[in-house]
Amino acid sequence: MNWFWLAFISLFLFAGVTLVQKRLLNLGIHPVIFGLYLMAFAFIGFLATAIITKQKIMIPNAWIILLILAGLLALFGNLAATYSFKFAANPGYTQAIISASGIAILFASVFLFKSELTTIKLIGVLLTTIGVILIGWK
Repeated sequence: MNWFWLAFISLFLFAGVTLVQKRLLNLGIHPVIFGLYLMAFAFIGFLATAIITKQKIMIPNAWIILLILAGLLALFGNLAATYSFKFAANPGYTQAIISASGIAILFASVFLFKSELTTIKLIGVLLTTIGVILIGWK
């Protein structure tokens, strides 16, 4: 399966997470408690998957700093997103803005990983940026 179809499947799975998250927030779960349980169940799932697929759990020491950084970014990103979902009338607004993180990733990848940036991709970034501005417009 190529990257596009995996990303497409991911779209629906993360949409499901967002809808369940908004429902629980409407029912009164605290954003921190939601994140705690979400990450706990995700950890159990990843651990089971690693065991079933016979992955080596030990990693090189050089990766630890990057994994800590990724964990901290995930922690604060999830907290900010969950609070935003809680206060937004429509969780789709929040999700659309979060999904625009692809713009930051695209530009950072050009510098960090020497990825290409074609004219058509630049037009896509421009349209996405306009969409995010319109969603946040009052």
